[in-house]
Amino acid sequence: MTTGDTRPSWTSIEEIGDVVRSCTKCALHKGRVNAVPGSGSANARILIIGEGPGFNEDQQGLPFIGRSGKLLDELLATVPIVRGDVFITNVVKCRPPDNRDPLPDEVIACRPYLKRQMELLDPRVIVTLGRHSLLRFYPEGKISKDHGKILRWEGRILFPLYHPAAGLRNPAIKKQLQEDVLRLTEAVRESIRLSAPAPQTPQPST
Repeated sequence: MTTGDTRPSWTSIEEIGDVVRSCTKCALHKGRVNAVPGSGSANARILIIGEGPGFNEDQQGLPFIGRSGKLLDELLATVPIVRGDVFITNVVKCRPPDNRDPLPDEVIACRPYLKRQMELLDPRVIVTLGRHSLLRFYPEGKISKDHGKILRWEGRILFPLYHPAAGLRNPAIKKQLQEDVLRLTEAVRESIRLSAPAPQTPQPST
C-alpha cells in the first residue's frame, strides 16, 4: 500500500518486493525479465546499495549474482561478513539496457522503493557501490576521492566503495577495493558509537 510516491507506506520488505516486481513507473520495465527488489536479512544493520541489476540479476531476480557478485562475496568474506547478515539492493530495480548508467527519471521512479527499504531496515551502515549509489546520498561526492572513507549521513555511517564491476575491469581498482573493504569493521564500530545514548552529565545534589 502507498499514499503516493513521496510518502510510501509499505509495511514490510516483502511487500516492497511484490510492488517492485509489478512496477511500470519507468521505461525499464519494458525490457526486463525480472525486477530485482533486493535480498538479504530484514534485520540487517548493513545495507549495501549498487547501481542497477545486470544480465544475470535480470534473469534470476536477485542482486549481485554474476561475476560482480562473486567478487563482492569474496570481499565481504575478508571482513568477514556473509550475505545472510546484510541486505543488498540497487538504486534502480530493473536492468538498464546494455548495463548503461541509470537515467535520472529511472532513479527518481525507484527512489520511493529504496527510501522505504531504508526506513524499514533502519541500517546503521550504508555501503554504496559505485558513483551513482554514492551520489544518492552525497551529491557532491566523487567515488575516486571518497572510496574507503567513513562518512556520516543522517545519523548513520556512509561507506563508499568502488563498484565490483570496476574492479573486474581494472586490477588497480580491485586492489583498492580489497584494501578499502577491510575498513568496514571500523565503520561498524563507528556506527555503534554514533547510535549509543549520550552519557548523562551527573547533576549536583542539592
